Amino acid sequence: MHFFLEIDTMRQHDTLSEEDRVIVCRVCNNIITRPCHKILVSSSFSHVFANPHGHVFEIGCFSGAEGCIPVSGLSSEFTWFAGYSWKIEVCRECDSHIGWIFICDSGNGSGRPMQFHGLILDKLVFP
Repeated sequence: MHFFLEIDTMRQHDTLSEEDRVIVCRVCNNIITRPCHKILVSSSFSHVFANPHGHVFEIGCFSGAEGCIPVSGLSSEFTWFAGYSWKIEVCRECDSHIGWIFICDSGNGSGRPMQFHGLILDKLVFP
């Protein structure tokens, strides 16, 4: 009986819709975002950047990230996306640095998102 329950659970997981799947924090398993929130910014989902201290980050762009909270003031220094300022974001549960929220400095008449989350890909676990 236990064997059949395990198979049924696996089948349910395989049939989850994109909206029901979650991406979690690698440190604490808190839900950070969902695959359906992936977006393209500057024609790409993922980007590789170095900060002024030489630390390299590969980030993915998401329209929403309910598991993150901003913990810094807004800055336009060393922005990776022209026309955007940023705030550092951490996991809402464990305070692990998870990425940045980028906020458009002016209106989005060009079709750019008003804001998006640049999340560090190796800090996330994908379904």
